[in-house]
Amino acid sequence: MVGPKKTKIRAGYLAKLTTGVVLLGLVFLHPKLAYSGMFELSAGFSYNRVNYGSEQNYNLTKRWTGSIGYYFSETSEVEVDFSDVVDKTLISGYQDTTFHDQIYSANWIQSLLPRTARIQPYLRIGVGQLNRNASGEYGNGAVPASQVDSLTGVLGAGTKFPIVSQLGFKCEAISYLKGAAIGTYKDNIAITLGLSFYF
Repeated sequence: MVGPKKTKIRAGYLAKLTTGVVLLGLVFLHPKLAYSGMFELSAGFSYNRVNYGSEQNYNLTKRWTGSIGYYFSETSEVEVDFSDVVDKTLISGYQDTTFHDQIYSANWIQSLLPRTARIQPYLRIGVGQLNRNASGEYGNGAVPASQVDSLTGVLGAGTKFPIVSQLGFKCEAISYLKGAAIGTYKDNIAITLGLSFYF
């Protein structure tokens, strides 16, 4: 059970994170600083399966992502992202659960090199809304909460590889922070491969 003190710390961190993203957005939306840039439309997919002793006992995760972003400068981008994640775990006698997450997030993308570079590493930070539906049960008869709706923090890093002027390939690792706690980044991290279209 999460104590009142830890809940306040997590809530305070999420408030600071949200405020930081909003303030950064306001700076670049200011008419004296913002200028017309480029849009980026992206789609990605990841698949991971781990077998536990046999193919009948496994964890399977599939993730689809879609996003649209806008560059305000050569290295700064704001983005709206949607992710659909299905996580299935089957361990005979111990666990048979399925979690279906839909995550909506607003993110700040900071590239470390300009868009003209052949390799473009970047960092991601943002806030999102997690909507989860769950089914199944654990070996002791317990069942997961059938529905969870909560705010979440977003952290990520990746690299973009331009193919032509309007098309690029990207690889990124993203983690959704449960309760906006940095210590939970290992609990929900995935590597996604995708394509980006620029216009």
